Amino acid sequence: MKKIIFCTVCLFICSAFGASADSLYSQAQKLYSQGNFEAAARTYAGLCSMLESKDKKTCQINEAKSLIEANKIILAREAEPKLLWLISETEPNDSLFSELSALDTKLQIMLDQPMRAVRSWKAAQASASVDYFAQIYVLCRDIVSAYPTSGLTTENCEKTKPADTSMLSLPRKKITPLSGTSQPTVVHYTAPAPSSGAKKWYVQLGAFSLKENAEKLVADFKTRGVQLYIVESKHFTVRAGEFATREEAENFAAQKIAPAHKDYKILQ
Repeated sequence: MKKIIFCTVCLFICSAFGASADSLYSQAQKLYSQGNFEAAARTYAGLCSMLESKDKKTCQINEAKSLIEANKIILAREAEPKLLWLISETEPNDSLFSELSALDTKLQIMLDQPMRAVRSWKAAQASASVDYFAQIYVLCRDIVSAYPTSGLTTENCEKTKPADTSMLSLPRKKITPLSGTSQPTVVHYTAPAPSSGAKKWYVQLGAFSLKENAEKLVADFKTRGVQLYIVESKHFTVRAGEFATREEAENFAAQKIAPAHKDYKILQ
């Protein structure tokens, strides 16, 4: 009898959990379709924490898309480490890899990072199926339009132009850098900003006694499409990000920092 009661309770809990997840998913979809992208992103975030495995990854992709579609610089920067982690967890032969790389291409144009935009576009193009060429083509044209000296040309774009051009005639907003991305990369603080919630994680690349050495490191990573900042205290400390979890900070560091700078720390 106890086993029967226990099983009944389990079924009830699973049923309630499923109903809650379905409700959040429907709500997020509705918000997205209404153009309320920031609210959709927050709803997806709440849903993603309830899911596991493949369903969770799909949810996280939808969250990143919503943050990017909101077309706000602060949300675009919030999307970047999330999208980077998703790409790092996806094999190049996975059909999602091209979609994620294309999404990162769009994001990097918005963040005014031409080198990263070109790299992501090339990754998307290399793994794209013929059915995805329309998306690859228009992204190429957006890069060429925004960054004529980026190395991509209209000839590169034409190589990915789909045979069926009907999709190209559909109305779309050209992707351009967001306002505020041209602000200086180096941001100086006399003290860390107070946190109203849980402490954030960040990547620390070094602490220097001379400001010019810190600025040189920042400038070097800027050419690589990575935004760092300097915190001034007793030393000039070079950092990247604020990340919600240690895992996000580690994934960001592994992908963007480690290839050029091995000496870094993950701190909170």
